[in-house]
Amino acid sequence: MMTVECKRLFLFGLLAAIFCYGGYTRAADVSFGDLAKPSAALDKNTPIEVDAEQLDYDKVSGRITASGNVIITCGLDELHADRVLVNMNTGDAYALGNVVLKRGDNETKGTKLQYNFRTRVCSLDDPEVNAEPFRVLAEKVTRAGQNEYVLHDAKVTTCVFKHPHSHFHVRAKRITVVPGEYMKTMNAFWYFGRVPCMYMPYWRRNLAEDSGFRVYPGYRSRWGAFLLTSYFYRLSNTVRAEHHLDYRTRRGVAVGEDIKWNTARSSGKLNLYYANDQEPIDDDEDLATADIENQRYRIRLQHAQTFDPRTLMLMKVNYLSDTDILEDFFSGEYRRATQPENYLSLSHRRDAFTVTALANVRLNEFYTNLNRLPEVSLDVMRLQLGKTSLYYEGQTAVANLEQVWPEDSGTDDYSALRVDTSHMLFQPRRYLGWLNLVPRAGYRGTYYSDTVTRTTSDSVSTTTSTNTTVEGGVTNTVVSMVTETNTVTDIMNGGAQLRNIFEVGAEVSFKAFKTWGRDGGTRRHIVEPYANYTFRLEPDILPDELYQFDSVDALGEVHQTLLGIRNKIQTKRNGRPYDLADINTFTTLELNAEGEEKVFERVGLDAEFRPTRWLSLDMDGIYDVEDSVLAQFNTRFDLERDEMWSARVEHRYRFEDSNLLAGTLTFYPNTRWGLNVFGRYEFEESRIEEQGGYIQRKLDCLGMRFGASVLPGYTRSDGTERDDEIRVMLEFWLTAFPQLSVSTKQKY
Repeated sequence: MMTVECKRLFLFGLLAAIFCYGGYTRAADVSFGDLAKPSAALDKNTPIEVDAEQLDYDKVSGRITASGNVIITCGLDELHADRVLVNMNTGDAYALGNVVLKRGDNETKGTKLQYNFRTRVCSLDDPEVNAEPFRVLAEKVTRAGQNEYVLHDAKVTTCVFKHPHSHFHVRAKRITVVPGEYMKTMNAFWYFGRVPCMYMPYWRRNLAEDSGFRVYPGYRSRWGAFLLTSYFYRLSNTVRAEHHLDYRTRRGVAVGEDIKWNTARSSGKLNLYYANDQEPIDDDEDLATADIENQRYRIRLQHAQTFDPRTLMLMKVNYLSDTDILEDFFSGEYRRATQPENYLSLSHRRDAFTVTALANVRLNEFYTNLNRLPEVSLDVMRLQLGKTSLYYEGQTAVANLEQVWPEDSGTDDYSALRVDTSHMLFQPRRYLGWLNLVPRAGYRGTYYSDTVTRTTSDSVSTTTSTNTTVEGGVTNTVVSMVTETNTVTDIMNGGAQLRNIFEVGAEVSFKAFKTWGRDGGTRRHIVEPYANYTFRLEPDILPDELYQFDSVDALGEVHQTLLGIRNKIQTKRNGRPYDLADINTFTTLELNAEGEEKVFERVGLDAEFRPTRWLSLDMDGIYDVEDSVLAQFNTRFDLERDEMWSARVEHRYRFEDSNLLAGTLTFYPNTRWGLNVFGRYEFEESRIEEQGGYIQRKLDCLGMRFGASVLPGYTRSDGTERDDEIRVMLEFWLTAFPQLSVSTKQKY
């Protein structure tokens, strides 16, 4: 149950969320700026034309008194009113009754107006200013300086309904506006309907920049009630900043800073976050992470730099206080990558080759990592050798490698310098006009500065135990001796060595197709059988004699043939071929199988279906023929119909490991209502991982969404229990700015 403190915080968060977006003042710049801008003054010779039912013109003073459907035009300005007194010499006009001042798409309404057609400066009583998507109402607008205006008893809203029927508005006695610079007020109230919801003693907004507040209220059982707030603004045309101040009733206060940049040649972001976590370890926490301290932080830096069209630099840095900070505070990031990367890459691409320099290092000592300090590689694309029928392809990489483990793992780190170079020759051929044959031959040499020598020895240990008993006053002592023989493997440095691998092979394939249907509905079925034969001799240095860093070190003897068949069904869309279905099935024949080894072990599938624009189905998997089991299978199904409803179902299967089904369904019965349900179920453990949903309501100016989810508890592999977790999501946004909606699900 939520405590009284939690309920109060949640209620405050709800009210604050409604007020979260201050960005609506950007349009006030348009309204008030056009309402009075001396810089927009017209030429004094621009004619003023008056049309009305009754006109009275005084030639001496230059004044015209007009009444009855008065329309006065001067350039792009157009003034409508019941009665108007206008001075043709100075341009001053005084209008009464149903006053409407139009300037292009903007429209200002009021009961009284003082306006100068030359300076385009006006003062209104009871004005209403319309500038899509905002409407501003005030008792009076006066000029306080050269470019400063004061709105008296002002109301600002994006609602199409007039006051007092608008769904929301901001009200203040005085709002000072400097067009294009800022808006400020004191003692401002936010109204939801006719009910005041929030009070702002002082409020100032910069109108020249894209800025505003974001508020993320909600409740999670592991956080308690929370209010995550941020203020974003532009430091320049290319740099944006966002300050974070978060409070969680169970966790305490946290602060953060985000800086994002985007220029013609670079983009990136810096995320800083610090939390003084009052409860870093939950009651049901995994015992392996029971040493996490209160001071928790995250530093993340990402940057992409294009020096020229062919040279690109990528950088990613993640520095964490502990293993659980992402899972606890940034669960969305954690689901995408449980262990973040740290690297710096610089690549230069030419037409025939690409050169890449890579540095990968572990910054967080509680993770396992393969450090590459550095690795420089050259990749040569397949290219023709002169005017011959031969083609060449090659890769060379020089890397200083170090495999590091967490300090408490009990495993020793190891390292080596590795130079790996691979070269392959191809000779494409075509027979009978349809059969493609590409034989190949190649060599791979790998130099290691350090290798492994394994020696085994038997150690004998004797255990002696003494058992003393007393029977009938006589003491008996029995001595037992147990001898055990253990085999011990010692790993020693084997020195520098060069591994040599030779390989030959060939690819063969052909295509056959058939078309049917008529113009506008033509379909084509393409069948492409293929085979890829590989014979790789056993290397002179086996994997057991090498430190294992990645797949390069595990290379061994191979004698196999990859067999497959690809089926495509195509049509034409916008004059170009479009795949309705792409199905690839394949298997590998092991030609050097010995003893009980099977020649034919697995069958694979990779398929994509796009029968309509609103339906897609993707599948991939492996079937183990030897054990007659489905080793793995993944399915994703997407369906969307006319923005009325959408559905997604995903299934991930791993034999004896995972059998996860996830789905989400969103239904929009009309433009105002939306319903969503989602869930994840793990069949292997017979438990629901998460289930929830939300309900959404759109008004003409406001969108509202309320949702919740439950993560049921379960028993971990170490026998500890994880409790149920409840999450509540609240979201409000201005429908004119859906990209700036407020939602706990967007950030965390």
